Amino acid sequence: MAPSGYADTVKNKVIAQIKRPEGAVYKPPPGYKGDPNDFKRQCYIPYEITVDAQGRMLSYEIDRCGDELLDAAAERAIRQAGPFPAPPAGGAAQYTIYGTAIFIK
Repeated sequence: MAPSGYADTVKNKVIAQIKRPEGAVYKPPPGYKGDPNDFKRQCYIPYEITVDAQGRMLSYEIDRCGDELLDAAAERAIRQAGPFPAPPAGGAAQYTIYGTAIFIK
């Protein structure tokens, strides 16, 4: 497990890359005259990122929510979040950081 300050740094870099993909909404019912964004798809996608002592991402995994667009957006955010800074000196050879990509707004 990574030191909390370092884990927060990595998670904040992922959060900065999370973007709701175009089309990630449910089809409004027939005759609906309101804002189609009222029907945004929502989900939470837990993830883990493993980095080495230099901050290089060794691997990542996501716990898919089942929505192809949002799952792909979470993976894209993780891949684009790097490069990560090196963890504090004198630590482990690698760290695993746990976070959640949240699509609710």
